[in-house]
Amino acid sequence: MLSSGSEVDGRMTTPPRGDSSAAGGTTKDTIRARIAAFNGDEGHRVIRVLQLLTSTAPGGGPRQVGHLVRRLPADDFSVSVAGPWNQRFEEHLRALRVELTAIAVDTLRGFPMTLARTVRLVRATRADVVHTHGKGAGLYGRLAARIAGVPAVHTFHGIHYESYSRAARPVYLALERWLSRLTHTVINVSASQEAEAQALGVARPGRSAVVVNGIDVDELAAGLAWGRAALGLREDAQVLGCVARFDPVKRHEALVHALALVAPRRPHVSLLLVGDGPEKARIGRLAAELELPASRVVAPGAIGWGTNPYPSMDLYVTAAAKEGLPLAPLEAMASGLAVIATDVPGHRDVVDHDTTGLLVPPEDDRALAAAIESLLDDPDRRRRMGRAGRERVLSEFTLQPMVAKTSAIYRAAAASRAA
Repeated sequence: MLSSGSEVDGRMTTPPRGDSSAAGGTTKDTIRARIAAFNGDEGHRVIRVLQLLTSTAPGGGPRQVGHLVRRLPADDFSVSVAGPWNQRFEEHLRALRVELTAIAVDTLRGFPMTLARTVRLVRATRADVVHTHGKGAGLYGRLAARIAGVPAVHTFHGIHYESYSRAARPVYLALERWLSRLTHTVINVSASQEAEAQALGVARPGRSAVVVNGIDVDELAAGLAWGRAALGLREDAQVLGCVARFDPVKRHEALVHALALVAPRRPHVSLLLVGDGPEKARIGRLAAELELPASRVVAPGAIGWGTNPYPSMDLYVTAAAKEGLPLAPLEAMASGLAVIATDVPGHRDVVDHDTTGLLVPPEDDRALAAAIESLLDDPDRRRRMGRAGRERVLSEFTLQPMVAKTSAIYRAAAASRAA
């Protein structure tokens, strides 16, 4: 529950925290009047939201922002989007009649100039709320929002700090703890991430909320389906699929090692790795070193916003070291696929072990290979898991709850500014 005031159906019903008849002479009647104004009782007001992204490459943050742009009620919200330039994301937003303002919040180079530009952007968009996604945007956006006198909302799409040096980790966490004090609401995308954020102190009790990621099942089904022939896959192949950026945290190498264990006994099994990123060349070299031919490890690059790769797969696999709440396994489940995933935060929130898929110990390639073979050997079980996964997505991971909860957070944040 948010501590910034009580809400019913997104409407403010009690004063935001910190407002009282003794605070700066503000009367309860004045506070009620301000809440009424934001509820539209004294003339409707559109809440202007600036979405600031650290990365605009295909992934959870940009996908969520795209859904919010399309699904937030246009009568209640006006959304601006900014972040590093990306052609695909720009084209996707333009189709929604929103322009992407290019700003490099993904680097600390030129920090004073970037911060000044972010402050100007907040003021130019006349934002009532700044919603930041990712580390760089969270730093620049929350500082700029504080300077401009605008409430900030921050979403963690995963809390990743383990790859930092031992000296850098406490510095990063101390910075996030300080930034949390500048934040109206920290959004965590899963219950396991919320628990971690609270334990680390990067989200404050009463100032955080769980807003579970959702997917657009109808949009996914309407997407352009990838055919196996176009990907160089045999029609009779058993295809293991993964959709993820090539990043160390995704541990693509575990999937390649598992395939190498399975391949000698199963000549028709192939691995489809959809995505792009800095690790792609290394993973390609690893496959060659393990003497896996190009026809067994297919990496066609990143997908377009309207593309659906899941019909080409028989089984979805992911070996990520950690997640917030990953969208691709949800999309795979919505497509009727069983999912094999490492037993780590984020995956535990998505995969119901032995019902919608299997959870395997992280960094155990042999356990991953054994799980793959167990489901390849049992197509009936695989189909049952696929059906159960689709039912779970339809009941727990659709867009409507995500949009409704985010809308309520924006209203509470905007009302706190007026109070």
